[in-house]
Amino acid sequence: MRKFLSFIAIISLLLSLALPVAHAGTLTQAVNTIVNTVQYITAGEFVTSLLMGAKVKPNGIADYWGKAVQMGLIPAEVKKDKGLTRAQASYIVWKLINAVPELKNKNIPVSVRRVPPTEAFMRGICFFGGPVRGDGYVVRQPVVGYDLDEFIQGYQLLVMEYKYADGRTEIKYVWDRYKGISITRENYINSNSIFLGLLNEFKKKYPDKVVYAPRPYQKGWLFTIDPMPEAQKLKYPIYNVPETSFDLITKKYVTSRWDVDTPEKAVEILLMGSNAYEHLGLPLTRRDMAEVTYLYHTQGMEEFKGNRVKYNIKEHPYFNMYFEDFLVNYPRKYPTDYTRFAYYCKDYSTIPQLYREAMLHLADLGIITPDQSALNVGVYYFNPAKMLTRSDAVQMISRVFNKNQRDVLDEVTVKQYEYWEPKNEIGLGKWGIYDYDLKKYRNAADGIFDECTDGLTTVSQVATFRIEEPMAMSFAKTVYKIIPAGYYGIALAQQGSGNGYDLAYLGGDRLGFRLYDEIDDEKLKVQGDGKVLSNFIPLAYRDEFIKDLSVYNVSKLKTINELHRLIKKYGNIYVSFTLEPYYKKTINYCIYTAPTPYDPLNEKRVYPVPVAKPNPKYKQ
Repeated sequence: MRKFLSFIAIISLLLSLALPVAHAGTLTQAVNTIVNTVQYITAGEFVTSLLMGAKVKPNGIADYWGKAVQMGLIPAEVKKDKGLTRAQASYIVWKLINAVPELKNKNIPVSVRRVPPTEAFMRGICFFGGPVRGDGYVVRQPVVGYDLDEFIQGYQLLVMEYKYADGRTEIKYVWDRYKGISITRENYINSNSIFLGLLNEFKKKYPDKVVYAPRPYQKGWLFTIDPMPEAQKLKYPIYNVPETSFDLITKKYVTSRWDVDTPEKAVEILLMGSNAYEHLGLPLTRRDMAEVTYLYHTQGMEEFKGNRVKYNIKEHPYFNMYFEDFLVNYPRKYPTDYTRFAYYCKDYSTIPQLYREAMLHLADLGIITPDQSALNVGVYYFNPAKMLTRSDAVQMISRVFNKNQRDVLDEVTVKQYEYWEPKNEIGLGKWGIYDYDLKKYRNAADGIFDECTDGLTTVSQVATFRIEEPMAMSFAKTVYKIIPAGYYGIALAQQGSGNGYDLAYLGGDRLGFRLYDEIDDEKLKVQGDGKVLSNFIPLAYRDEFIKDLSVYNVSKLKTINELHRLIKKYGNIYVSFTLEPYYKKTINYCIYTAPTPYDPLNEKRVYPVPVAKPNPKYKQ
């Protein structure tokens, strides 16, 4: 790290001292004039600094430009003593990454795949939530699971695995909704009305695949979904299987013996929580999954209650890998690779064809970050023709060589509110949550992972999330910037207290929001301190919003109308100023990313919805 910081310091000094030389050429005179100021950098200076960082040997004495030309890094229109655009710099960087083996191995994965959530569970990567609710079918065990429609919704979160030539494996959790899914007040009755349609589509297309077919256990994985197939491979009877337990009377550990004569008996031992199971040499599973699979094999039971309603396990992705694969590979709203930025950025079509691939790849790596519009949240620009300043160059070069400096537009890497510590033992390890009072992680419930039935639980205390939702990704980045030391998580379904939306949710540390841009429900809500929300207002309207916090005070809202509420639009963001209804001494501030049926749309006919004016200095 010290060597890297020293390198960046040297590069910064070089770039600040070097003076660009202006010559006549293909660029306009205006650009030449700009480049001649010390604020901007020439292509020669940029290339020299970049190749020095990559430890590329020059041609002759310090001839880095000649080396770059020889390596094929320089576009024909780029001249050594002229300035260069963001697009041109991106091209040079991307070519260098591909030309230097060390950089290529670190930045370009050799494989990328979507990991099915059941495989992710069995490998000890993450867990998507419990499949049943009740006191337990065999052993009394109070649990709260998810309903089938909630699992189908949750499978919009992809577990993406990236493998690199240098041996690294990275996991990212990518929210990318199913193509064609849209949540509106008109089409939303409950999550059943939206997401069970995918089950019906699967059943119609593949009627012969509606079967009980849990994903098979593979050697080397930590756990299994259904232990019965592995139990059936053993030779029975198995005598004198030891079990060690703690005697509450004698206060000593005692050993007893089991005789196991059938596969069913072997699985039953697991359900009883006996450590005798460990001596059978079988992969373990969660108790709730063992119950479901055990009852299917022994009693032919197929219907189970998730949370509110029952489902058939032949239609559940945990117990039908064909349906799970159908969901995991279902077409998505956006691409999950680097090309997604072509959909995010409004000016993508203005990028010269030669530079498009490079800019897309560097945005995916976080070496460049598209600019957020000052006029509307969720609108982004590559600004390919923007001339590269010296500070831009230092930032870009530092990001090439240090991943910690990178900033991917739609990604946040955050500490997790809860996590899973897998262990090959009954209970499958520890379930920990962060305690804000103790300021450290502690065991949740009894600390046994079998008791965790929540939404996504990762095995790491830090996880990277990608939110492929233009406005929601901006909210995620802003929340994290406000509370960088916070603890966060994704709920695969979150029942709203106000309007009943049972939808996926990202949040933590008092700020959170649903992961759908178009829903007409509050995105964020704070009480008393409206300044917090200023960070979520488009920059061109932020000054007016700050003034409005003083204008629409408690006294003003008491007299404004009988609802004591005002809605105002800032770009594409709606903000409601509402007097707290009980004591009427504080104000509730809510942000909406779509007009709500009881606010901007309906009340517009009765109460005007003021529209803020943008600061004219902002053009995009």
